[in-house]
Amino acid sequence: MSLNVATLPITVGVGAFMTRGDRLLVVRRTYGALRGLWTIPSGYVEPAESVVATLEREIQEETGISGRAGPLVGVRHRVAKGMNDTFLIFRMDYVSGEPHPDGQEVSAADFVPMSELASAEDSAPFTKAMVARMPSARGMNLEPYQPPGRRADGESYLLYL
Repeated sequence: MSLNVATLPITVGVGAFMTRGDRLLVVRRTYGALRGLWTIPSGYVEPAESVVATLEREIQEETGISGRAGPLVGVRHRVAKGMNDTFLIFRMDYVSGEPHPDGQEVSAADFVPMSELASAEDSAPFTKAMVARMPSARGMNLEPYQPPGRRADGESYLLYL
């Protein structure tokens, strides 16, 4: 019998591809399969939160860096036993701050040269794949379009093209 994806909990996560020069903002997680490996800062969308608000909040919480969400440059979708997870990767513009870990979810935060991350043993495989492909990715940009009609309080509508 095949897996019925419609019965699985759906989660949406976001991650930031933020660079300063040839360096990528990365963190070392304190938990899970990526524990101790360099990976992009990320987090899950909370109820009534847009993907943009999540991205900007998570980066600030995990690294102390303020940034502005840019184009959507990648999507990773993973279905496994007990999960249906979509992960959206945004290019993110640096606004201010210096990286420092939150000490709970993240044990280290830094701008690391992408050339180092491309082959380092302590780079997550996903990080290596992104470093190889993302610098040239143009992505989709947030459009100003809003559907006609009135929306409920807290409702968010984002369209990327």
